[in-house]
Amino acid sequence: MRITIKGVRKVFAAAVGVAQSTMGMLAVIAAYILHSDPFGLRAWLYVNTGFPIPLYVLVLIVFGFFSITSGLFLITENEESP
Repeated sequence: MRITIKGVRKVFAAAVGVAQSTMGMLAVIAAYILHSDPFGLRAWLYVNTGFPIPLYVLVLIVFGFFSITSGLFLITENEESP
């Protein structure tokens, strides 16, 4: 079995795509946990009610969805190319 640059690039692109999608999912989960506060995270971090939580949740969700989309594009590009 021969290792080619193209094969290495496909494996690397797939690994980066999976890692990027995972980071996006973790960002969306963090946004949900920060917004719903099921573990008392806001009290633990000493966050008061005037703190711009919705802004941070929005930023995390946008970052998460872009990361998930980009990672999935990397994975599917890897599968479609010859």
